Amino acid sequence: MIKNLKNKISRSLTVGVLSYLLPLTSYLLLLLLLLLLPVPAKAQTVKNITVSQEQSYTDHISLEGDVTDKDIMVKFVFDEAANQLAVTLISHRMIFVFREDVRFKPLIKGRKLRPDQLPYVVTYEPKDQYRISKLFKSTVPKPTKKYVFHRWIDYEGLQPVPQEYAMVNDYISQTFDILKKGTSVIVRLRDVMLMNDVSKHINKRRFEIPFGRDLYTEYHVDIQRNPCFGMDEDIASAKAALDGVRKSYNSLRKSFGSGTVDTQESLKVFEDLKSQLSEQYPHKNEQSSCSDIQTALDAYNAYADSISNMNCKVAAAAKPRIAGDGISSRMLLTKTRQIDAAVSRYLLSTDPIERRDIIFQTENTIKACNETINSQGVFTAEQRQAVQVFREAERYFRNNCNRQ
Repeated sequence: MIKNLKNKISRSLTVGVLSYLLPLTSYLLLLLLLLLLPVPAKAQTVKNITVSQEQSYTDHISLEGDVTDKDIMVKFVFDEAANQLAVTLISHRMIFVFREDVRFKPLIKGRKLRPDQLPYVVTYEPKDQYRISKLFKSTVPKPTKKYVFHRWIDYEGLQPVPQEYAMVNDYISQTFDILKKGTSVIVRLRDVMLMNDVSKHINKRRFEIPFGRDLYTEYHVDIQRNPCFGMDEDIASAKAALDGVRKSYNSLRKSFGSGTVDTQESLKVFEDLKSQLSEQYPHKNEQSSCSDIQTALDAYNAYADSISNMNCKVAAAAKPRIAGDGISSRMLLTKTRQIDAAVSRYLLSTDPIERRDIIFQTENTIKACNETINSQGVFTAEQRQAVQVFREAERYFRNNCNRQ
C-alpha cells in the first residue's frame, strides 16, 4: 500500500513538472527561432541619372535628418573629349573616406586613427593626429574591432584614373575612364565621414571624425554622347559633296531646264552630261546618327535624284494650222489633269527641292499649253470648254504653289 502511494506521488510530481516545463520550453524554442531569423539589411537606394557634355548631375544627400551642416553634394561631370566621368563629394566641412575596405583594428587603437595602417598610400603630416569621436565610435557595430569600413565608391563600366590620396580633404573627387566608350555605367557610394580640425596648437594639428554614414546609394548613370562628336572631317566631307551636287544640278537645269532642245546634237550633249553627273553623284543609301551628316546626306540624295529624273527631248517642228482645226481638247484636258496632280504632290510634300522641281515642271507645262493654244487656236465649244477648265487649273496652281 505504501509502495502504491509512493508511485502515485511520483507520477503526480512528474506530471506537474512537465506541465510547468512545456510552456517554458515552447517559449525558449520560439525565442531561439527569432534570434536565428536574418535581420533585414538596410534597403539600398537606386537612382537613375543622366549626364552629357553640356549637363552635369548634382545630388543632395542629408547625412543626418535636418542638420544642414551635415549635408553633402554628389556631383557627376562627363568630359566627352577625355572620355571620362568625374564623381565629386562636396560639403561645408572637411570630408574623410576610405579608398579601400578597412578593418577597424588595427587601423584604430582606442580612438586614435593611424594612417600608417591604411592598406594604401596616403599623404599626411607625421606630427598631425587623427581620431574618431566617442559618439562616432559608439555607433560602430559590435564587435567593433572586427567591423570593416566600406571604401567610399564602387563602380561598373569604369576604370579609376590613378591619383594621390590625402588624409585631410576639403572635398573628395575621383575621375574614371569610361570603358569601351560606354553609355551606361554604375556608381555605388558607401561610407562617408565628416572631419573637424580640433587643433589647439598651430604646430601640432589634431583632426577628429565626429560623424559618418553608409550612403548605400547606387547610381545608374546614362551617358548621353553627342553623335557628331569627333566627326568634323566627316561633316565637312558630307557638306562638300552636297555643295558639289547642288552646283551641278543648278548648272544642268539652267542649260536644259525647259525640257526641250532644238537639235539632236544638243540632246546628245544633255544625255552625256546627265550620265556623267549621275555617275559622279550616285544616290547614297547609308545612314548616320549625326544629324549634321544625315541632313547633308538627305539633301545630297534629293539633288542626285533630281539629276537622274531630268529628261529632255527635241522640240517638234510647228505644223501649219488648218483653218477650223484648232487645239486638241483631249490633249488640253490631259495637261490639265497633270497640273492638278502636280498641285496635289506639292501640297503633300515637305521637301523644298521637290517642291521647287514641281513648280518648275508645272510652269513649263502651262507655258507649252498657252503656246499651243495661241498657235493652233480655239474654234469650237468643246475647245473653249477645255480651255476654261485649263484656266481654272492654272489659277488653282498659282494660288497654292508659291516659289520659295
